[in-house]
Amino acid sequence: MAERTLAEQLGGPLPEGIEALPEHARADLAAALRDARHRQAKALAQAGEDGLKYVPALLRGAVRKAVGL
Repeated sequence: MAERTLAEQLGGPLPEGIEALPEHARADLAAALRDARHRQAKALAQAGEDGLKYVPALLRGAVRKAVGL
């Protein structure tokens, strides 16, 4: 799988300060951003599942489907 570049992850051109970094530093930054987004997505999914504990058991399936969990 080809890794997305930092500019692709940010959705536009890089600011001058970041553009001035050496390629290996930009690659490290891209990897850090990718990892942070993966952790964020996992935390959000867990929060959604935890929130379902407050929904009556009979409605959880419908609520899960409605919110895309």
